Amino acid sequence: MKTKSWEVEISHPWESLQVILSEPEKTLPFFPYFEDIQGDRVRFKVPRFIFNFGYEFKLTVGFQEHRAVYTFTGDRGILTITFEVVDGRLRVSASWAGFGEALMGKPLDNFARGIAEAIRGFCNAQASCPVAKIRNGRGVVERVTPETAPALIKRVSWELKGEDFVLEGRAEDGTFLSAAVRGGKLTRLTVGDPEGKKSIIEADVPVLELGSDLFEGLPLNREFTIEVKRA
Repeated sequence: MKTKSWEVEISHPWESLQVILSEPEKTLPFFPYFEDIQGDRVRFKVPRFIFNFGYEFKLTVGFQEHRAVYTFTGDRGILTITFEVVDGRLRVSASWAGFGEALMGKPLDNFARGIAEAIRGFCNAQASCPVAKIRNGRGVVERVTPETAPALIKRVSWELKGEDFVLEGRAEDGTFLSAAVRGGKLTRLTVGDPEGKKSIIEADVPVLELGSDLFEGLPLNREFTIEVKRA
C-alpha cells in the first residue's frame, strides 16, 4: 500500500468538519481527479504519463471520534482517505492498494493536498458565511461584505455540488450583485450601486481560492434578497 499525507491548520471544531464530510455528494466534486458521482458510485480520472486512467468505486463513509474515513472500493483496488484533527491541524492521508501502486505517489500527494485545502476552505466558508435564509434557491442574506462574499459563494457552490450557477442579489436601496460560477470558477462579478453605476469584473478564479481582495471597494455591506439560478 502506498500512502501520502498532507496537513493544514484549521481553527474549527470537529463538528464543523463533520458537517462537510457527512455529505460526500457535495464535497467530492471539489476533490482532485473527480469525474462523477451517482449515489454511492464514484468515478475518478487519474492522469499518469500520457494516459488518463478511469477508476470507478463504491464509497462507504465511517466516523469515529475526531476521525473520518472514506473508503473507495473498486475492481482495480482500494482507495482510503482518512481525515483526522489533532492539535488544531487537519491531517488528510490518501492510501492506494491496487493497480499501478508503484506509480501512484504523485497523484496521491496531489490528492491529499487538494482534499485538505478543499475541506479547510469549506469549513472557513461555513464559519464566516453571512446569516442566510435560503429555500429553493431564493432567500435573504444579511450583511454581505467584501470579507463574507467569498464565503457565501463557496457555501452556495458546495450546496449545489459544484454545478454552474448565477447568484443574483438586490438590496432595498437598489444595489445589485451578480456572481457567475462556471466550471468551479468565478467567471464574472457585477455590482451596481443605487445611482446606476455598474462595476463588471471578468475573472477566472477557482471558488476555493476566492478572497476578499476581489470585492474590495464594491458597494456591499448590505442585506440582499438573493436568487440562485443553475446556469
